[in-house]
Amino acid sequence: MRMFPKVTSVPLALLLAAITIWAGGCGGPGGAPSGGSASGTATTPGTTTSPAEAVAGSGAYRDTVLKIGRIPFTNASEMVVKHEMLMKYLKDELGVKETRLVLASDYNGIVNKLTRGEIDIAWLGTLSYAEVMGKVPMRLLVKPVRFGTTSYRGIIIARGDSGIRTLADLKGKKFAWVEKDSASGYVFPKALLIKGGVDPDKDFAEASFLQKHDSVVLNVLLGKYDAGACYDDARKTLREKEKIDELTILATTQDISNEPIVCRADLPADLAEKIKKAFLKLKIEDPQYKKVLEDCTDVQGFMPAADNEYEYTREVYELLKNRQ
Repeated sequence: MRMFPKVTSVPLALLLAAITIWAGGCGGPGGAPSGGSASGTATTPGTTTSPAEAVAGSGAYRDTVLKIGRIPFTNASEMVVKHEMLMKYLKDELGVKETRLVLASDYNGIVNKLTRGEIDIAWLGTLSYAEVMGKVPMRLLVKPVRFGTTSYRGIIIARGDSGIRTLADLKGKKFAWVEKDSASGYVFPKALLIKGGVDPDKDFAEASFLQKHDSVVLNVLLGKYDAGACYDDARKTLREKEKIDELTILATTQDISNEPIVCRADLPADLAEKIKKAFLKLKIEDPQYKKVLEDCTDVQGFMPAADNEYEYTREVYELLKNRQ
């Protein structure tokens, strides 16, 4: 799916159970491994050793425990199962003692854990990265490839015979969104409307959240809603492909860069580079890595990520924040 992974509400008991599975044996503030620092580097009791100092002293990562934070896109127990192969791959590829999956209920929780040193690597959301870029020390590593690309777009559609030709024509109409957590089905199209002179909170006769991109497409096609927002390829979900021609695109977002994977800024530079190369090595077309990737929300591989690729996201974030 060409959207951000859905933020799924995780029952506290399940979340704690999943974290316990991966963090068993942890002790001390911030979930540091027993006998180690927050990044899992071995220390002598009663002393504190930074990751850089530990690496300089040992020259290896065999005693390091890397913690990887992600929000759930399914229930917590299933998240653990779906990441088993990725955790094992990273452990073997990096030559570390262990890799652990750490879950948080939302992206703010992941950012907070990264800031406090409770995790070493964070799989962020595009908007959450835009919110904290330049404010929270972190090193940008990679972003996932989905459907052969590292970005996607949101669109606003209407029936071609509706008489609606511009965004301004949507005032007083019935509009369909996907859900508030959807980048292409809500956040970025909402910014398009605002820039087009439409207040999405006041100017529609009716607005509904239909939860799925294909539901938006179908309901607009059937005339139940005058227009709607969805990701750029959602029209292809129609069973009768010729029906696609009955829909028209009123507006399209700029490219929305896929979500970034980052690491702590104080992680040793050579370890950060090893982590980056380990992700870049993963390709879905390579049989030995297919199983590692297939449970990671349609990920086909990874590409390097750069700050300037998230400038558009930052602009949208600032626009919407200033309207609150």
